[in-house]
Amino acid sequence: MPKQRPVKITDAYAAYRLDGQARRLTALTLRTYTQRVEPFVRWCDDQGVPYLQDITPTLVRSYLVLLQERELSSYTVNGIARAIKAFFNFCVNERMLAESPMRRVVVPKVDKKIMPSFTEDDVADLLAACKTEREEAALLVLLDTGVRASEFINLNGGDVDMGTGAVLVRQGKGRKDRTVYLGAKTRKQLMRYYAMERGTPTADEPVWLSINTKDRITDSGLRQLLKRLASRAGVQNVTPHTFRRTFALWSLRNGMSIYHLQRLMGHEDLQVLKQYLALVEGDAKAAHQKSSPVDNMK
Repeated sequence: MPKQRPVKITDAYAAYRLDGQARRLTALTLRTYTQRVEPFVRWCDDQGVPYLQDITPTLVRSYLVLLQERELSSYTVNGIARAIKAFFNFCVNERMLAESPMRRVVVPKVDKKIMPSFTEDDVADLLAACKTEREEAALLVLLDTGVRASEFINLNGGDVDMGTGAVLVRQGKGRKDRTVYLGAKTRKQLMRYYAMERGTPTADEPVWLSINTKDRITDSGLRQLLKRLASRAGVQNVTPHTFRRTFALWSLRNGMSIYHLQRLMGHEDLQVLKQYLALVEGDAKAAHQKSSPVDNMK
């Protein structure tokens, strides 16, 4: 059997990206390749290791340690390690490598902590800081649905059923459609935004418009809107994902099944949501300690 010809890691990475495009991965996923895998490819080249066959488990571990020394979060390092692992698995499947160097590398663990969510006072302060119907509607929709930023900005008029509150999230993460819901208060505010500022969008028109361009709001535009609200309200960590975390936590506290929440949020597994469930169970313990019938007997 002839000896396998060495493959440059840059060529393998180019093939990996092309495979992602051919499989119609989302733009966000392809961008993740660039952010997580490409720096590793360049680093290997800088270390004088341009060929796949020369990459060892020790080399990969050295890169992961370097990332940790840069004080990147455990979530970030874990995500990079998993992305590199997926890249090498692709190389093995394409017969560019006989074995993945990640087979002997343990993916760094993620710190078990819940990222910040809003308190009820935070939300009250943000609502009080709203100056337009658009700002208040955006805040309530984010809080009431838990949708991702990309899902929020891609909503069209025809995706929202004002009668039932059903909202069709098209091509969410993993190119999967799902349905989320708006409560009566949020629908009322959305209708106020339509009636007083935006006008009712047609089925194919965006729900959320840029004030400046009158085109669909961008990710940057949404974050600027939230940044202005945060500044006025004096609230920290006002991002789309903080609304998403708050939706998850408040839904569980209000009695929603974790399986219904999984479906609404579009999570493929329950691992992340179980962290919120543990926090809610902690709430129950504190509530019992405060209200125990026996401990409160006279």
